[in-house]
Amino acid sequence: MALAVLVNVYLFTTAEHRISVVRVARNVPVGQRLVRADLGTSSVVVGPGVQVIPARQLGEVVGQRAAVDLRSGTLLVASQITTELSPQPGQALVTVALKPGQLPPGGLAPGSQLRVVSTPGSQAASGGDSATTSSGQGGQPSAKDVRAAVDAVAGPDTDGTMTVALLVADADANTVAREAAAGQIALVITARGA
Repeated sequence: MALAVLVNVYLFTTAEHRISVVRVARNVPVGQRLVRADLGTSSVVVGPGVQVIPARQLGEVVGQRAAVDLRSGTLLVASQITTELSPQPGQALVTVALKPGQLPPGGLAPGSQLRVVSTPGSQAASGGDSATTSSGQGGQPSAKDVRAAVDAVAGPDTDGTMTVALLVADADANTVAREAAAGQIALVITARGA
């Protein structure tokens, strides 16, 4: 009986152990530098394996940048902030508009790794001149897959189009931008982001 009472007291006291953590006080778009007004603290009960940033580290978080869109009222975790801006040297940021059928189920998340595949024949059926927009030597379509990472995702807009910012090698940026504007790309996901 005494053992059962001790176990119950232990479980009650550990269940009520609250810690103070950093939370998002207002919406912050990806890339924006965090200021003190963007953040707050909350006292919460945290289970094992739940990642949080202790409130004592709030000063270290201020000045960093949002690595993803941050939503008001959510607890902040280390993977959502960064000290580095993208693109890094040797990279470029290319914006791609994707229709609902071009997105994988579950969509895309920042950090997803993918290949951008050229699809020069995709506009031929709709009257586009794909041979002139992405042709290589001798009029043959160029088909160079480009490695990319998802930097940010926005949308959908009124017709369901999602806007995706892709980090690509600077040398490939113009090609990807041209083909994306012509609707001549497909995305192949090689690793999902968080």
